[in-house]
Amino acid sequence: MDMNRLSIAFTPNPELAAAQALVDTALAQGAESLMLLAADANGCHKQPFDPWLRQLSVPVCGGVFPQIIHDWQSHTHGYIVVGLPAPIMVHSIPGLSDVTVDFFKLLQSLFGHEEPPPSLMVLVDGLSSRIGALLDAVYDILGSNLVYFGGGAGSLSFQSQPCLFSNQGLLTHHAQLIGLPWRFSLGVEHGWQKYAGPFVVTASTRNVIHTLDFQPALTVYREYVEADSGRKLSTDSFFEIAKAYPFGMEKADGSILVRDPIHCINHDLHCVGEVAVNSLVHVLKGQKDSLITAAAQGASAISGGTGPAILADCVSRALFLQEDFINELNAIQQILDQRPLFGMLTLGEIANGGGICLEFYNKTLVLVATQE
Repeated sequence: MDMNRLSIAFTPNPELAAAQALVDTALAQGAESLMLLAADANGCHKQPFDPWLRQLSVPVCGGVFPQIIHDWQSHTHGYIVVGLPAPIMVHSIPGLSDVTVDFFKLLQSLFGHEEPPPSLMVLVDGLSSRIGALLDAVYDILGSNLVYFGGGAGSLSFQSQPCLFSNQGLLTHHAQLIGLPWRFSLGVEHGWQKYAGPFVVTASTRNVIHTLDFQPALTVYREYVEADSGRKLSTDSFFEIAKAYPFGMEKADGSILVRDPIHCINHDLHCVGEVAVNSLVHVLKGQKDSLITAAAQGASAISGGTGPAILADCVSRALFLQEDFINELNAIQQILDQRPLFGMLTLGEIANGGGICLEFYNKTLVLVATQE
């Protein structure tokens, strides 16, 4: 399937009828599968979305994200509808916060007898607590020969709500595994630098850090962040300040996997994505120029070709860069030239960036495109 045959349409209109009109046009043009990306501010609810999604006769995937990206701009309202000229495999995986779900067994029943696709797009409810466990099972079952990419859907309110589109309706605490027929090139970069640490995570529960070096996590984090920022951390100010000071989990190869602390409860730090006990973490900080340079480096990994590129960029990068976020998109555009671009600002990003494992990233840019 030629990726240039995709139909990519955008409307800034947040009403369901506007999305329905784009879908009707895509189907009339021969689309046999649909990807639907929506901005959270649209206010998508199970009613009336569920009845409409359930009556669609082609495979549907996609999600609701803090912002969506089309034509080199981010949008706080609207929809992107991507029509694909062939059916695609979409598996919706439940129980993404349920400790009783055996993802390995579940995925083995789905994929045990299938030939893996060249690339797998993975969308998750970004506020779920077992994303890492799912990704470990995906990698164990499907292996390292695929290109993986995707990210977390959801709202910056950090309130759990239905956020993945499917033929069953809008889903909560689910993942979608979407097989795509192209072999993508992949760029993964973040640009954050070590500031303080390392610290040992001495107690954690999935995505919640309880203690660092046997001290309350918030106490340790507050000492360094307040000293550098000159601002006082509180429950109300936490996210506004913490967006500039993520954690970095040090991997065996020396690379840094970013974890975004999004709020504090008592002395616990709640992150987007799991942080295992005994992990070695740093407090990171960044300069706007280093993040924008990293975005250009990510684009350079896939610069050849003319087909559409798909971007999953962390919403907290955009919040950190503020008015300079357009410079990040411009830096990517300068590398990719005339390629069409669409995508989303996510709550966490997914990729096998090192080529040897599948990770859930934070504050990171993930970009894919074919060499066509």
